[in-house]
Amino acid sequence: MVNSITQAIKVQTVPNASPVTGPKTTKTSIFYLNDTHANLKNIEKLKTASDSFDIQTSSEKVDKLKLSAGDFNLGVAKSNANYAIFAQNSLGIMANAAGNHEFDLVKKDLVEVLKDNPKYKLLGLNINIPETSTENKAIKNGITKSYIQEVNGTKYGVIGLLPFDFALHATHPQEYNDFDVYSIDKTIPLLQNEIDNLKNQGLNKIIVLSHAGYESDMKLAQSVEGIDIILGGHTHNQIEGIEEGKNLFYSQKTGEPTIITQAGKDGRYFGVLNLEFNEKGIITSAQNNVNKTEDFQRSPVMKFFTDKFFGKPVIVGEIKSVENHGNFLITENPTADFINDAVRKELNVDISIINSGNMREKFEQGKLTDRDIKAMTPFKNEMGIVSLNEKEIVDALKVGAKSIADTDGMPGLLQVSGLKYVATKSGEIKEVNFIDKTGKQISIDVNNPNTFKTYKVAADAYLTRGGNGYLPDKSQVLEQKFDFDKDKLVIDFVKKQKEPFVIKTDGRITVVD
Repeated sequence: MVNSITQAIKVQTVPNASPVTGPKTTKTSIFYLNDTHANLKNIEKLKTASDSFDIQTSSEKVDKLKLSAGDFNLGVAKSNANYAIFAQNSLGIMANAAGNHEFDLVKKDLVEVLKDNPKYKLLGLNINIPETSTENKAIKNGITKSYIQEVNGTKYGVIGLLPFDFALHATHPQEYNDFDVYSIDKTIPLLQNEIDNLKNQGLNKIIVLSHAGYESDMKLAQSVEGIDIILGGHTHNQIEGIEEGKNLFYSQKTGEPTIITQAGKDGRYFGVLNLEFNEKGIITSAQNNVNKTEDFQRSPVMKFFTDKFFGKPVIVGEIKSVENHGNFLITENPTADFINDAVRKELNVDISIINSGNMREKFEQGKLTDRDIKAMTPFKNEMGIVSLNEKEIVDALKVGAKSIADTDGMPGLLQVSGLKYVATKSGEIKEVNFIDKTGKQISIDVNNPNTFKTYKVAADAYLTRGGNGYLPDKSQVLEQKFDFDKDKLVIDFVKKQKEPFVIKTDGRITVVD
């Protein structure tokens, strides 16, 4: 069963609203997701949660909607994208915003995947796709600005938004450099016009599926008239309940409320937003409940199809114990430590680095399968070996360290093997040491790093092409390039070991006051 709603929160009396005559109200319940990132295990549990939502919520008395605010998919493998479509169809998702990870595939593969009979709408208002190729035309035809969802005779206008920083997060930036995703300032009038068009068609309940991030959603809520709900994503916030000034805002013109939601990332949570609208389409009461996916069993049916898509998982090792993980973005990550150490040894390099945002799962005690390992870093970025000097390494660590002081922790610390460093809570790098293969610690001068001293560094394609600005673009000067990601190296490493593993941190990243 879906967790019972723990607190009902009444939206405050709407100021400046005209009195409403008549008792007619509309009750709506929205099952919402965002940034599911094709997490197989959690999708299997979300299927159970979705089915429970269907059983628990009366279809006759309540309008039920199932919506996703983008990034249901993740990774460059077509199988992931095909599975994401199948999963959304199975869950009954009605619409999904086009997030950045919906474009992880190269264009020709994306076109093939879009032929895979999605039963939901893929939405994106704020993008211009030039019709300069057959692929562009097909992708453009697969994305809709908005649509009208009818439930029990009630019509809802649903609009989708892509992330305004799409280019920064594109897995293949050159592949999509002809796509123009509009800035927030250009999007606001477009969104207002789309809402006005829907209202001119008689709709008075407007939902925006926004993969634009929490800060942008707050600006939209206070700048655009007529939005009832913003189901958000992209910044992986977990917004529980309803609180004025945090996720409840009022129109300065009409006093009508706008509610913002977001349910974390990787399918670890899902939301149920229950609403009542009066006959003018104004929200009069609401309750927002964010549920833990881990509280639900994996759907046997969904698990069967997961195995059908990806093959049955193979046991490759065993985990004896796992240290508790902190914030994936701004603390040393024990899972990342293990992966980096495995990559460093398998490729025989001086240093291995992973951006914290690449880590999407953690090891668990017990039998370890190849699928578990693939889920840790699911992007399928090709690995490479690159020569970096001390300044480039220190600069990369500085980019990550700034995340500690950032409210959303982005883009995250650089997780490492072969390095040990100290950062402050204000986001400064205080100390860096290289740890050679014998364990000897060699200091790197943070204030005057040697530009002539270089190290062989293992990194994936996201980092070596300059993703999130950790490194300058090194994609054209790789010493070696491989056609696999970290998961293959970790699987190979694990298979060679005879004893169960202990997954723990060792102080290679320290954060001080």
